[in-house]
Amino acid sequence: MLSIALSALLFFRVYGGALKEKETPAFPDFSRYEHLDILHAEDFPLNHPARRIIVTGDIHGMIKPFKELLNGLEYNPEHDVLVHVGDILTRGPHAGSLAVLKFMAANNITGVRGNNDQKVLEWRSWQAWITSDAQGRIWLARLHSRWDAVQARGGVEDVRSWVKTERNASRTEDEQWWKKIPQGWRLFGDHYRVARDIAESEFEYLVGLPLRLYVPSAHVFIAHAGMLPSDPRYPFDDDERQPLARLPIPSTRSHDRLFVQDKDDGEGIFLNKRLPRKQDSRKTIEQLRNMQEMQLMTQVPQNQDPWVTLNIRSVVNGSISRKSTKGEPWSERWAREMGLCVGYAQELLNEEDGTADRSQVQGLPCYPATVIYGHAASRALDLKRWSIGLDSGCVYQKRLSALIIGGLDVGEKRYADDAKLVVKDAEASFAFGDRGRASIVSVGCQ
Repeated sequence: MLSIALSALLFFRVYGGALKEKETPAFPDFSRYEHLDILHAEDFPLNHPARRIIVTGDIHGMIKPFKELLNGLEYNPEHDVLVHVGDILTRGPHAGSLAVLKFMAANNITGVRGNNDQKVLEWRSWQAWITSDAQGRIWLARLHSRWDAVQARGGVEDVRSWVKTERNASRTEDEQWWKKIPQGWRLFGDHYRVARDIAESEFEYLVGLPLRLYVPSAHVFIAHAGMLPSDPRYPFDDDERQPLARLPIPSTRSHDRLFVQDKDDGEGIFLNKRLPRKQDSRKTIEQLRNMQEMQLMTQVPQNQDPWVTLNIRSVVNGSISRKSTKGEPWSERWAREMGLCVGYAQELLNEEDGTADRSQVQGLPCYPATVIYGHAASRALDLKRWSIGLDSGCVYQKRLSALIIGGLDVGEKRYADDAKLVVKDAEASFAFGDRGRASIVSVGCQ
């Protein structure tokens, strides 16, 4: 299996350098972003006869259908790998969000952050910051006490109005604490209340969730909202700007060289300016693919922006939009450009500089990669050859879906006899990645 030895260095350059250029923020860093985790082959066992990968769509605290899904699949943590695509919290029942997070944290389930999970994390970080000061702790405790008293009497219809009234009626010396609430944040909203009630270990679980998972051995990305195959401000085949439009050969400068190592035998190569022609061609292609996939994450500017990873739905005139009703769905762009990948035509490499003669190539010098994501409930299940959207609107009383990769579920039934599962297309499996098979199952959320 391949591991990327310098991935941490690449992301330090991209994110660390950018942060240093910005002015010191007025508040501490509440976001606590973890940009990337890399899963090895044993953590993502494609086509293992006795192991399944179960990737769930957006749960949003809907604990009952989530349990029905796992029970119906006869989920066994000894053999199955469970992964979530984020937004495990809020929008659904408060108690359900706490129960889902308790399960995920207690079992250290692999997943990524969703935009709603991120808001919970930020509020919990803010609460810890305020209560680190003795006077701030007293102010927040008084405010919580008044809120709890109101809830005991039946609650309030308009949380925003209640918070505004509380601020107007507060003591002059308390205004300094009110000013420490970041603009646009909603005190005592759904995200705040979940953040207040989670255990410290559950908060640390959220902090440990990355924005993106990458599986080099399967050529798979998992991100809550998605990612882009190219910078939409420029032509997709601009080989100066777009990673998929050029062979993934870095410069010979030592700090730009990427070492790709085979974990099984310990051998590896530096991907220099020229292809290592004496290496086994299949192994070399895998290494180049991993290099190009890393470049997608680090050299497409929008893929470096956490907001995009958590919120993207469409591309409108070269800009990113969180709306589903305008522009082109990013998954359409991904499908189109992955469909143009024709591989690495080594016979066209120029011996002098290691680049391909693009005039003789129809398509892009790349191999397709797969993105698994959620977030876009209005588009329901969105199954394309190289992207799989799993948010089927459970929080809107529709369905909770899961992608089943490998194991006995592809071609053979392995569900509980009384399961309430619906298997898409009468248990038909479909191609996943280069060589895998997968299926979709779902449960109702009424």
